[in-house]
Amino acid sequence: MNDIMLFGAGHHGKKEQVAPGVEKVTFGSSIEPHQSQARLSFSSYNATFIVKTVYQERGGYLIGVCGDEPSDEDIVKAIFKYHPKPIG
Repeated sequence: MNDIMLFGAGHHGKKEQVAPGVEKVTFGSSIEPHQSQARLSFSSYNATFIVKTVYQERGGYLIGVCGDEPSDEDIVKAIFKYHPKPIG
């Protein structure tokens, strides 16, 4: 299994694991609180992430992107925060 950092669907680099060679993966979105009247509820949905490799010169890291591409700064912050293992 390889480490992957998820970006989009409420995730900001959260580390998960995927099988080698996958191109798309599905994970739950980050749980989001919703306030309706006096009641607090939480919702989540399944999101599909496109798998990409970044920073190949440093061994390569897998990222999963759902929606907009993360900035280089966001990726570097996630590497330092979650400590994923490079794939190489």
